[in-house]
Amino acid sequence: MKQGLNRSDVRLHEVPLWQRSIMRFFGRPWVEVTIGVLIVVSVILTLVEFALTGGSFEAAPSLTTARLETANNVLTIVFSVELLFRFLGAPSKIRFFREFWIDILAVLPLFRVFRAARVVRLLRLVRVLRLFGVVSRLRSHFPYVLRRGLVEYLFVCGLLVVTVLFGTGAMMFFEGRATPGEGDSFDLTGSFWFSLYSLFAGEPIPATPHTIGGKLVAVFVMFMGLTIFAMFTGTVSAFMVERFREEGRFVDWDQLEDHIVICGWNSKSEIIVQEYRASTVSNSVPIVVIAQLEADQTLGEIGANVHFLNDDFTRVPALEKAGIHRARTCIILSDISGGRSEQDADARTILAALTVEKLNPAVYTCAELLNRSYGTHLTMGHVNDYVVSGEYSAYMLAQAAMNRGLMGVFTELLTYQRGNEFYRLDLPDKWHGRTFLELFVELKKTRNVTLVAVHPEDGEMLVNPAEHTFGPGDEVVVIAEHELKL
Repeated sequence: MKQGLNRSDVRLHEVPLWQRSIMRFFGRPWVEVTIGVLIVVSVILTLVEFALTGGSFEAAPSLTTARLETANNVLTIVFSVELLFRFLGAPSKIRFFREFWIDILAVLPLFRVFRAARVVRLLRLVRVLRLFGVVSRLRSHFPYVLRRGLVEYLFVCGLLVVTVLFGTGAMMFFEGRATPGEGDSFDLTGSFWFSLYSLFAGEPIPATPHTIGGKLVAVFVMFMGLTIFAMFTGTVSAFMVERFREEGRFVDWDQLEDHIVICGWNSKSEIIVQEYRASTVSNSVPIVVIAQLEADQTLGEIGANVHFLNDDFTRVPALEKAGIHRARTCIILSDISGGRSEQDADARTILAALTVEKLNPAVYTCAELLNRSYGTHLTMGHVNDYVVSGEYSAYMLAQAAMNRGLMGVFTELLTYQRGNEFYRLDLPDKWHGRTFLELFVELKKTRNVTLVAVHPEDGEMLVNPAEHTFGPGDEVVVIAEHELKL
C-alpha cells in the first residue's frame, strides 16, 4: 500500500501543483505516524466493543458500547476523509484503488446500507493492515538492520497480528453465543489468549471450542501458526547468513593493506570485480565494497576475498573502517539508488573523491561521473582520473557505426578475461635516450607486443607519437596477451 508516483503512470511535471501539495503532505513522516496511531486506537476500540457485547452483534447496545461505537465512527470518518484526499491527490486513480482497496473496505461500516449486516463491523479489523503500509512508507528512516528485509518482516508480523485479531474476534462471535458454561471463557481476554496459545502451540489451548464455527477458527489459527513459524525461521536464517556474508563479520579490517576499495554497488561493480579477478597481477588483491543496498538488491556472485561494508561511502568513518589509509586504489561509482538524480549522484561522487584524496593522497582514485561539466572539481581536487560513463558509450556506438566490426577490437582490449589487453609499464633506464619507433620495433619483433602510447613524467599521455625520445620517469602503454616487464 505504498503511495507514490510511478513513471509509467504519470509524469511529475504534468501533475497540478495542488495534487503535488497533497502528495507531499501525506508523505511527511508525522502524518504517517499519526495515521498509524489512529489505526491502533480504532482496532482496540473495535475489539473492546465486541467484548462488551459478548461477541453478539445483534445485542442491544449499552451506553458504553454506544459511546465506543460513536468514537469508532468518528475515527472511520477521519479515515474516509483521508482516503478522499488521497484519491484527489493521486495522479493515477487506477493505482489508488489498487493500493488502497483494503482501506476502502475498512470504512464500509460507516455507511447505513452496510451496517444492516452488523457482522460487517469485523471489516474494521482489516484496518490494521494499513499500519504495515505506514511502516513500509517510513522504511527509509529506519536503521539498516530493520530496513534490510523489511518486506519479509512486515509480512510475517502482519500475518501474526491479523491471525490473532481474527481469531479473537471470531472466537468471541462463535463461542461467545454458546450455552452458558461452554462459552464463558471466550470473552475478550479468553479469546485473545486462546488464539495466541493455539497459534504457537499448534493445538487448541486451553479448551476445545464447542461450536462448528469455533472449531473451524481453531483449525485456521493452528494452520497459520505452522505457516508463520516456517516463514519466520526461513526469514531469520536467510538474514543471518546474509549478514555474516555481507557485513564481513569475520574480516579483520585493520589487517587489510594495499587493497582496492569500491564505493557503490551496481552491475558495473560486478564487472570491475570480475576484471580484477581475471588479471594475473591483481587476482589475489583484497577488495572492499562500501555500499548501501536497497531491499531488492543483491551482491550476486562476487567471489572470494571480496568484503562488503554496509555504509554510506561519503562518510569518513566508513572510509576509515574500509582502510582507505592503507588502500592501493579507490574506485567511486555513480550512486543513483533511492531515486537520486544525476546531479545528486555526481555531487556524492565528488564529495567521496575529495574526501578520499584528503584522507590518503597516495591512493589512486578513479571516479565515475554522469556529467563532464563536474570534472573540473575532481581535477582541482587532484583526483587521479575520472570517467564520464555516458559519453564513452556514445563514442563507442559512433565508432561501431562508422567502422563496422570495431566493437570486437574494443571488447577484446577492454577486458582481461580473454585475448589482448592494455598494460601500463615502467620503462627501464636502458631505454632512456632512445626513440619511440625503436622501442616499437623492438617489442614487436621480440615479444609480439604493440607499443601504443607513452606517458612522460611531467606531461600528458601521448598516443602513437610521431617522434618521442624517452627520458627518466617515462611510462609506456602496450597491447599484450599477458602482463610483462621490460
